Parts: sequence; C-alpha cells; structure tokens
Amino acid sequence: MKPIILTLIVLSLFSAAGAQKKKKTSPKKKPVAQKPGPPVNTGTPRVIGSKVFIETRNGDRVSGELLDLTAYSIRLRSENLESTIALDTIAQLSFGAPVSSRPARVEQSLARGEFLRDAEVMLSQFSALASILKSGSDYTEYGRQLGELRRSAERFITKYSSGDNASEARVLSLTAGALTDYTWARTIWTLKFGRSSDGTVTESDSPLLGDVLALYPDLRTAAVSGNKLSVDKVVGGLWRKAADKMDRVRALTPR
Repeated sequence: MKPIILTLIVLSLFSAAGAQKKKKTSPKKKPVAQKPGPPVNTGTPRVIGSKVFIETRNGDRVSGELLDLTAYSIRLRSENLESTIALDTIAQLSFGAPVSSRPARVEQSLARGEFLRDAEVMLSQFSALASILKSGSDYTEYGRQLGELRRSAERFITKYSSGDNASEARVLSLTAGALTDYTWARTIWTLKFGRSSDGTVTESDSPLLGDVLALYPDLRTAAVSGNKLSVDKVVGGLWRKAADKMDRVRALTPR
C-alpha cells in the first residue's frame, strides 16, 4: 500500500460534509508536523486507476481497477461493472498483485514495535472516553474530552501516515473513522438545542444527519420515532460505531 493511500483516507475523514465525497487535488506539499490535523493532500493519488485485489472476510476474492477510495469503502471496476465494497468487510487488500493467501494474523504481525506501543496508548485514550460516556457526560464535558482525544489521535495519524505497512494503514483508517464518529455525534447532539422538548428531529433539519443515516442505515431504524428521529439514539449509535472500530483496532494490534 502506497503512503498516499493513508493521506487520502485521513483527508476523507476530517470533512464534516461527508467522508465519501471525492477531494480536489492540490500541488504537492509536505505536511507540517508541528500542527495537529490531517496531512496535506499531496496531489492526485497514484493508486487510483491501478489494479486492486481484495479478499473479503467471507473468503470472496475480487479484483479490478480502483476508481475511488474513502475511509469507509473502496469502489472498483471489474469486467465493465462498478461495485463498492465496505472496508469493514475486507480481510486483505493489495495493489498490483493478488492478495497473499497467508493468514491475516501473519500480516498483522508486521506492524512495528513503536507503532504498536503508540497504538496501545491511543486505544487506552479511546477506551477512557467510551467508559466515561457509559457513565454519562454532558455536552460541554464531552466537547472537552473529545478535543483532547482529537489532538492525540491526529498526532498519531500524522506520525505514521507516510508508512507503507498495510496493517498499520488499517489501524490508522479505523482510528480516524472512530474519531469522525465521535465528532459527528457532538455535532448532531446540538440539534437538541432550541428545538422540540422531546429531543426529536427530522432528517431535513441537518445535512450531516442525512449523511450519517445514509452511511449507517441501521441507526435510522434504531432512532426512528414516528416521522422523526431521536437525537439521543443517533448520538448513542455513533458512539457504538466508534467503539466497534476501536475493537477492531485492538484485534489488529496484539500485545
């Protein structure tokens, strides 16, 4: 996996408008390590248009021309047919050559020791936030906790975003995705302010809410109340999505 893949993944995640939209390219520019935040786009990804080979968790193998890659899915063309595959369903992915038939655990062990140590620290911080949320947290306190987590997570992502290890790339993608889920949850939480006293909204009240429900259809089912949606249930659902991603990170970074 080329270093530019991670840049594309991180950039796609830190856009409040939606993680699945393509980004415009800009002249190649070196990221500024001193400032927290996602890496700067380094131009048109060379991997777009290349041959991609995928093995899903249920053992299916798919190959084709890469058309688009986001933090949540990969779109490719195979035999003149386009298809989109969710990253959560992918066991192995490679560019230019078929995926290895060796067990995923062998691939995972290739992560560097320093990376694993930093990932463990990152996991503990995400776990601390998840634990606090289970006990209850108000909007202001949640914003403070999320701000601290964001600074740490962005430093972690930026530090390793230029690597070429597939296992590390997956960890970074999941970490960025979890951070985005928590960020979206806080934004949607604000929909409760100044609105109906029952804490419900309609999908048209927020473009972001519509994007989130399109990405996670199961949240709509859990949050629907008549012709409205429970803000608390959407927020809680996003917290669970974030926790699920960090559980997968934990599985990818054995101690």
